[in-house]
Amino acid sequence: MTTFATPESARLRAELAARTRVAWTSYRDALRTLEGAEYDSAEAAEWDQLQATLREVETARADLQPLTGD
Repeated sequence: MTTFATPESARLRAELAARTRVAWTSYRDALRTLEGAEYDSAEAAEWDQLQATLREVETARADLQPLTGD
């Protein structure tokens, strides 16, 4: 089975994948140099932000036209 996407949906899927990578990178970078109590206090907020962004991406991905095939 061959799958295809319109150029627009392919572009949007690529953008959503990029947003996912950026979200994870931001999470990692925000915590990279922190230790101990400083890490503990920042991690929960960073995790919440990451999860919010990932939910937005998943919602947008679900709204895209599904890939179709022959």
